[in-house]
Amino acid sequence: MAYILAAGVTREVLERVTGESEAASEKGLWVMAIANNHNKNISQKASIVENQNSSSLETQIVSQTPGRIRLRVTPAHRHQQKITPIVNQLKARLEIYRVKTNIPSGSITVLHGRELLSSQEICTVLQDLGVNLVEVTKKPSISVSNSSNASAAVITTTTNLNQRVKTATKDAVDLRFLVPFGFGILAMRQLAVKGWQLELIPWYVLAWYAFDSFIKLNSTE
Repeated sequence: MAYILAAGVTREVLERVTGESEAASEKGLWVMAIANNHNKNISQKASIVENQNSSSLETQIVSQTPGRIRLRVTPAHRHQQKITPIVNQLKARLEIYRVKTNIPSGSITVLHGRELLSSQEICTVLQDLGVNLVEVTKKPSISVSNSSNASAAVITTTTNLNQRVKTATKDAVDLRFLVPFGFGILAMRQLAVKGWQLELIPWYVLAWYAFDSFIKLNSTE
C-alpha cells in the first residue's frame, strides 16, 4: 500500500514538473518569436529609410512663378538613374504639362497648370516624389558704394523713376517694358519711312543674330 502511494505521488510530481517545463518552453518560444518579429520590423524600417535616402534628390529652387518652377540638382545627385524616375513620374501627372531636363547642368524645369496646382502644391508633389527642396539664398544687391558719385546718382534716379512708373500704372508696366517698347515703336516708324534697308545690314550682324537667337530659343535654362 505504501509503495502504491509513493508511486502515485512520484508520478504526480513528474507530471507537474513536465507540465511546468513544457509551459516554460512554450513561453520561451513565444518570447523568442516576439523578439525576432521586433528585430525584423526594425530591419524593415531601417531598409525603408535607407531606400528613401538613396532615392531622394537634393535640389535647389532657382526660380518659381505661377505655372512654372525651375530646380537645380546638386552636383552629387546629377545621375541619370536618380533623375529619370522622378521625371517620368512627373510627366505621368495630368496637371503637369511639360518637364524639361538638362542632367549635366542639373536643371529641371516643370511646367504645370497654374489653375490646377498652386506654388505650394507643386512643391508638395515634388517632395512626395523624394525631391528635397532648398530655396537659393538671394545674393545681396550690388553695392554702388565704390562707384563714382555720378554713377550712384544715375542708378538712384533711375530706380526711383522706375518705382514711380510702377506706382502710377498700378504695377501694370515699368521701365523694363516701356524702354524696349519705345525702341520697338521707333523701329516700326523707321521701317514705314525708309523700308527694310537690308542692303545696309552687314553680314556679321545677321550671323550674330542667327547664332544668338538659336542659343536663346533652344536653351533649357
